Amino acid sequence: MGDRVQISMFLSWCHGDAAAKKALLGQLHLEGLAGVQADWWEDSHLRIGEDWRRQILGQLAACDYGLLLLSPGFFASRFILDVELPRLLGPDVDKVLPVMLKRVPIDGSWDLHGVDTRQIFTSKGRCFTETRGPSREKFALDLATEIRRRVLSDVA
Repeated sequence: MGDRVQISMFLSWCHGDAAAKKALLGQLHLEGLAGVQADWWEDSHLRIGEDWRRQILGQLAACDYGLLLLSPGFFASRFILDVELPRLLGPDVDKVLPVMLKRVPIDGSWDLHGVDTRQIFTSKGRCFTETRGPSREKFALDLATEIRRRVLSDVA
């Protein structure tokens, strides 16, 4: 196996979306990507007694990308909007990989805090929770492929 680009991702998600997040990550299979070694960190990796805010801020600063699992709950979370998002997307930082986990209107009726200026991953316009069976597997595999394409184009 040739050299692989090593990247770290910060998983930004709403805890109310735990079941959908688990379903998506269970089918993402990033370890199978050619040329890319992708690891992610999420706040559920915190251990008892750790300073959670310091750990989150450290991971946000160190990550190569933020995998944003978009949903109505994501955009309702003050912590995501006030702490996570400004460290992943802004005038001096651009490391977002936005994914439409659950349907959020992108017609201007919701304040998407600048995320809507980026290409948001969907599967033919459908969010992850609107897929079932083989379509759900395809959503996850296509997302992994798009993550690989972005990473390899960034290092080219």
